[in-house]
Parts: sequence; C-alpha cells; structure tokens
Amino acid sequence: MTPDQSRPWIYLQRITFGAVALLALIGSTCADVGLARWAAEHWDGYFGELIQRGNVMIALFLFLTLRAAYELDRMARGAGARPFTRFTYAMTAALMVVPWLSAGGWLGTRPVDVEGLYWQVVTLAVGVVGAGVCAMTRQDRAGTIRDVGTTILVFSYVGFLASFAVQLRCGRNVPDQEGAWLLLIILAVTKSADIGAYLVGTLAGRHKLIPSISPGKTVEGLFGGMMVAAGVSAWCAHYEVSILFARVGSVESAAGGSESAVFRAVVFGLIIALVGQFGDLIESCFKRDARAKDSGHWIPQYGGILDMVDSPIVTVAVGWFLLTTVWNVL
Repeated sequence: MTPDQSRPWIYLQRITFGAVALLALIGSTCADVGLARWAAEHWDGYFGELIQRGNVMIALFLFLTLRAAYELDRMARGAGARPFTRFTYAMTAALMVVPWLSAGGWLGTRPVDVEGLYWQVVTLAVGVVGAGVCAMTRQDRAGTIRDVGTTILVFSYVGFLASFAVQLRCGRNVPDQEGAWLLLIILAVTKSADIGAYLVGTLAGRHKLIPSISPGKTVEGLFGGMMVAAGVSAWCAHYEVSILFARVGSVESAAGGSESAVFRAVVFGLIIALVGQFGDLIESCFKRDARAKDSGHWIPQYGGILDMVDSPIVTVAVGWFLLTTVWNVL
C-alpha cells in the first residue's frame, strides 16, 4: 500500500479512535456525576464527601497520568538520564490525589486546606526535596544534576500540571457537579483543536510552524485548530451546555462593562487551542531528545498515552487559571 493509498485508512483510524475516546470520556463523566449525586443522598461522612467530589474521573486521570509518567520516564532514559522511577510514580500519584483528598476535607477543614493549591504546592515541594534525598542514596554520583532534574520534570510536568484537572473537578467553589461538565468541555475544546489542526494542516498546510521540532505542524493547521476550538467553545456557551461555563460571559469586566458568554467562550477556545498546540510541541522536544517517534504504542496512529494527553496536561492548568484568576468565575 502506497502512502497516498494508506492515508484514508489513517484518517479512519484516527476518527474512529477519537470517537471511541470521546464516548468513553462522556461515559466516565456521566458515571462520575451519577455516583457523586447518589453519594450526596445516601452516604454521609468523610467517605461520602470524597465520593461527591469525584470518583470515576479521578481513577481514570490517575491511571492516565501514571502511564504518561512511565512513558516520559522511559524517554528520559533513552536520552541518557536515570530518573528515580519509583519516587517519580509516587509523587505523580500524590499530586493527582491531593486535590481530591483536600476537597473532601481529609487534609484539614480550614479554607486553605479545602480550596486552591495549598496542598498541591506542599506536595510539589516535598517532591523537590525528596528527589535530592533519592540522589543521596545512590552510590554513583555521576549525572546527579541531570537525574534529579529529570525526576522533578516528570512528576511536575505530568503530575502537577495534570492535577489541575482534578482541581477543576473537585473544587469546593464549583457548584453541584458542574466541575465534571466543565472539565469535559475543556478537554473537548482541547481535542477539537488537535483534530482541527491535523485536518487543516494535512489538507491545506503550506508553511511549517517549527520544523526543527515537529515537521508535520503548519501555521495553517495552528489557525485551523484555533478556529475549530473557538467554534466548539462558543457552541457550548450559546447552548449553555454547562451553566458554569455560561457564567464566564456574565461576570463584569475590569473596565466596568460586560461581555457576552459567546465572546468570552471564543476567547477561551482560542487560548486553549494555542496553548494546547504548544503543549504538543513541548512533548515533541522530549521525543526529539530521546530519538523516539512516539511515547508508546498503545494507540493506533497516535502512539502512547503521553502523545494523547500532551495537550490536555497544559490546557487544564491554563483553563483553571483563566476561570479562577482572569475571569474569577470559580
């Protein structure tokens, strides 16, 4: 089969997997919300509060991030580093679970304990110090700076950034179960940008974006992805797919005026798409250094789990910042 003949088959594989992944994500969100609402009615105490703050989605994200950490750890070893693997997994898991436990009241009941980033930052600091302690236990001191730096990179890049997805889902300042739907919207906008960039870049791409990092990405693809993401985001706001997401357009601006929900949603989609594309490029830099085409081989035409989540890892953190700090709706 020639490259031209195989291209439709590649398109079909990508579209099929994308549809299956989207359905799985929607199903996980519905299951999470359903179980959380059941717990709110039938389960009291700390365990009930924890389940109300998230359940199925927490388990799914924990699995994905641990697998992504494994793939990044393996790429780092391919580039000559020797990260402290077990410690890296432990810190990645801790960073993902801490926002959930915090929102459930398991780490204290003060406002600082149940809201915001306090325990995530504490856990990150413990990880940085712990990486240094791990270096002290290794007999071979060669490459210590490289190995400690790589260890911190893995759990910070994968664990800390992805923990904002849990923060969005579990946050106490998010009404009812809106966090689950808001997170689903951010992920849908992110992946729609990926799909739009891929299709537009393949069909109409002429100008390379950063060929030294990713030869396949084009300027046309970048703008195509941004337009698709803006459209998906605007659709969600127009039809109030999430009440919380629609609130993005109802808050007063710093200048004293107000902006429509759709306009804010378009801006949100453009920013998320732009950040997501550069999140993809960051992972491409890692693969270039490791001389790896893909981070793994789990997903046909995609590669590994890290290849699939490289954009969302960054966009959930930026989305959290936009909604909590720039627009102050959470």
